[in-house]
Amino acid sequence: MTDAVDYYAILEVARTATAEEIKKQYRKLARKHHPDVNPGNKDAEERFKQVAAAYEVLSDADKRKLYDEFGAEGLRGGFDPEQARAYQRWTEQRATSGAREQDIPYDFDFGDLFDARASRSQRRARRDFALAGEDLHTTLKLDFVTALRGTQITVRMPAVTTCSTCVGSGEQPGSTPENCPECQGSGKLQLGQGPMKVMTVCPRCGGDGKVHHACTTCSGAGMLQTEQSVDIRIPAGADDGSELRVRGKGGPGIGGGPPGDLLIRTEVEPHPYFTRSGLDLSLKLPITFREAYSGATVSVPTPSGAVQMKVPPRAQSGSKLRLRGKGVTRGANTGDLYVELQVQVPDRADEALETALRESDALYAKNPREEIRL
Repeated sequence: MTDAVDYYAILEVARTATAEEIKKQYRKLARKHHPDVNPGNKDAEERFKQVAAAYEVLSDADKRKLYDEFGAEGLRGGFDPEQARAYQRWTEQRATSGAREQDIPYDFDFGDLFDARASRSQRRARRDFALAGEDLHTTLKLDFVTALRGTQITVRMPAVTTCSTCVGSGEQPGSTPENCPECQGSGKLQLGQGPMKVMTVCPRCGGDGKVHHACTTCSGAGMLQTEQSVDIRIPAGADDGSELRVRGKGGPGIGGGPPGDLLIRTEVEPHPYFTRSGLDLSLKLPITFREAYSGATVSVPTPSGAVQMKVPPRAQSGSKLRLRGKGVTRGANTGDLYVELQVQVPDRADEALETALRESDALYAKNPREEIRL
């Protein structure tokens, strides 16, 4: 197929490109060339129209099939592929019968094969494309305790409002649309020269036949970017690497598309004594010789407040005790707190204590290092 409009080239994809490849490339090019991203740039606006029109065709399996066979003219409303094939057969028969092309001077408008009732609004609707706003990413650093208990922060985020000058129309108030200089207001352009002249939709006005004056305040976007304060609640139990999504608080949409989301990734600073694994907490708790030997009740800090914990007599250093329900609370779930006992040696010398400890060696049932060997 030879056609002046090459949608594959416009999207910069191969004719064998998959639907996913076409979608990915479209989003890349559409965002790059969208008029809202390039205010006042007519070249970018024209490039965007071409990319949008190409994607509309190549993303639709049926339209893509028609385009591959008949070109861009096979996509307009009311096109009859059987009639077009019949015309192609007729021209081929004329060629094989010896008729010379120069003996058949005529103009052929593919528009004759379409439904003439297609309205201007329908034609314009085909090139109206909206893009969702970008998701905005930010990192929030939290101290360990704040992450456990949750907090609320206020941030300044971009927002969009309707342009008060053009009231969202994108056109300069008081201006009058003019005939498109490219097609002289017809909405069509002739492709090729010679006895067979094919007409196509004007790429500058998209078939409308008119060019409009963009609003000088919003550059034709119909909206303006401002800022807004956003209150964000960090729920209790946020972990290091947790991601929170605040819908509709991201970048502004393009061409009337919805705004993106705000994605917040939390970074939780380490605690000098507590460590976390999921909803469970771990704590290395120092105890004295006496508390370890005789047993004791000691105070243990937890996210919900200090609690009293019993240390059993003859507790060994490294022993772990479990406090159920005293870990991290997130939603309806709460983890546990694991307390590892660490027997602390006195940091001052005492002769009586040294004598007593030397005599205590006789109280061991066996050498505590008896089973340790390489």
